[in-house]
Amino acid sequence: MVRRLAMIQLAEMPHSPPSEAFHDLLKGVAALTGHPVASDIARLYGKGVPADLSIACSHKQIANKQWLVAALAQTLPKPDGPVWVLGAWYGVLGALLLNEPALAIGQVVSLDIDPGCASVAETLNHRHVAAGRFRAVTADMMSVDFARESPMPGLVINTSCEHLDDVPAWIATLPRGLPLVLQSNDYVREPDHRSCVPSLEAFREQVGLSEVLFAGARPSPNYTRFMLIGRR
Repeated sequence: MVRRLAMIQLAEMPHSPPSEAFHDLLKGVAALTGHPVASDIARLYGKGVPADLSIACSHKQIANKQWLVAALAQTLPKPDGPVWVLGAWYGVLGALLLNEPALAIGQVVSLDIDPGCASVAETLNHRHVAAGRFRAVTADMMSVDFARESPMPGLVINTSCEHLDDVPAWIATLPRGLPLVLQSNDYVREPDHRSCVPSLEAFREQVGLSEVLFAGARPSPNYTRFMLIGRR
């Protein structure tokens, strides 16, 4: 839903140079909070970015990602291999994962089908790119054979299951025992949402994990987001 609206807005809003005043505001917030990701967002904005960066970094988007990071720190804090983030957009979740001291993540692979995302994600995560801890990939998540990846992923994150045509069919392509973080929602009014679920229990049935380590729901005014952490 958010991605579709963002693309519509992006088509209507040409890229423009960053506002010096707003850039100063972002740098001030970064200095005030002392958070490295806030500083990286300010740096990214100063270099000129797509118009929908404000949506990717909105308070709702950040809150949902912080929920995921906190739950992961309590369940799978040390993935045994790279963490793949599917439908990763501009790499904000990857940045939060790599900056969380409660997590021990060696590398994040940030995958998105949109070819315009990789360069922005790598600019945002420039510190982690330099350290060999972040790389962005342009690909369709449906075409990735994780069993053939070397090294094997230690964790795969998909926060947009509602966009898939057939969630159980995608799950069936994954290696058995693969650690997963999955999210979906019940926002059926969005045309691009093809696999929404009405409840957390329905989501559990849809994905059929062999082991569930975390199951939670996060209500918002228009819909409820569901999250599962476990193993295929």
